[in-house]
Amino acid sequence: MGFRDSVRKNTPKVELHSIMSLVAGGYKSGKTRLWKEITELHYPNNPDAALLIAFEPGYETWELDNIIPVLEQGSNEEEWKVWEYFKKEIVPGLVQEAKDSNRITQLIGIDTADRCIDAATAWILNDKNKKYATKFSSLQEIGEKTNGAENGWTLLYEELKKQIDSLRNAGYGVMALAWTKEKETTLYDGKKYNSVELMMHNTGRKVFESQSHFTCCLFSEVKILNKEGTELKENLKNKKNKEIGTKFHETEVYMYFRPTQYISIAGGRFTTLPEKMLYSADNYLDVFEKAILGQLKKTNKTIEELKIEEQKNKDEKIKNVENKNKIDNKKNNINVENNVEPEEKTVQEQIKEIAKKIRATAKQKSKEGIPMDRIETTVGKNLDFKTVEQAQSILDKLEALKK
Repeated sequence: MGFRDSVRKNTPKVELHSIMSLVAGGYKSGKTRLWKEITELHYPNNPDAALLIAFEPGYETWELDNIIPVLEQGSNEEEWKVWEYFKKEIVPGLVQEAKDSNRITQLIGIDTADRCIDAATAWILNDKNKKYATKFSSLQEIGEKTNGAENGWTLLYEELKKQIDSLRNAGYGVMALAWTKEKETTLYDGKKYNSVELMMHNTGRKVFESQSHFTCCLFSEVKILNKEGTELKENLKNKKNKEIGTKFHETEVYMYFRPTQYISIAGGRFTTLPEKMLYSADNYLDVFEKAILGQLKKTNKTIEELKIEEQKNKDEKIKNVENKNKIDNKKNNINVENNVEPEEKTVQEQIKEIAKKIRATAKQKSKEGIPMDRIETTVGKNLDFKTVEQAQSILDKLEALKK
């Protein structure tokens, strides 16, 4: 099979649940509300199609048909349990539904991506604490205390990517909700400017921002008014001709779909996007539909025909992924049917395993004619090792012994 067999024609995705999207905004800017109103409008006859996975309590004031409050699985002290439940229960369950052609959910919401990242970080720290029998307080410390053997930021990227990719490969759309902040940037010539950016660090951005096809930023704009309600083009002035502030104003929330001089986190992989629209689910879906139509230049098929074709391709893709996973998992001795993966050994288990190798190697060296006093000097009087590295060092020295 040559590479030419892999060449194919691509038609833009036309369903909201066929892409990865991102809605960003400050605290209480309306992210969860927009999710609720978009999904209710987009799936009027199928409320089960949208599932919100809540990593924070922003959902509590809204009526939502389908939500998993995964944050309830752990406390602040045991936040790692939140990610544990997400990666071992929710993701495998959703993937299995897709494999069994029993798909209920179409679009998955992550509320918020920031708290999702926090949960994954807590899980990694807890996992490495057990492995190295120590206490890591940050991802940075993992690299420092393991002398570069493991990189905390790389571990986080891989952990996040693995779960999100599993959902995407199973045919689910993902809409992540995320926080924004104002950031000051200094250019190479020393000039500074402020802009609205994602609050998450670069590792999180590589998973959520870089993979988003359709990114919208919620931003509140203030109009200053006179007492008659007319918008002012310049500040009011008192009798001494000094500028003063007005007592009247109104605030409107806009959805930005393209970056501006101030709004940095917006845009997507579409050419037909407005700069901004007033906040509403109707406007959001209208922008999305027009963006899709703007990409369809060569096909003669209708949107509905493309939706049917898209779903068929999804079903075929998940079958191909399942077959590939079965082959890969068989190679790695993973029981796919029971979704059981080999657990990482603890420090004590690793030390015990190396100690067993040391005893066997010592016997072999004795048979090779190496004096026992040399073997005992190398190994020591007992095999009471404190770390895996210490045990491995003794084994390496023992294996290197020669007559």
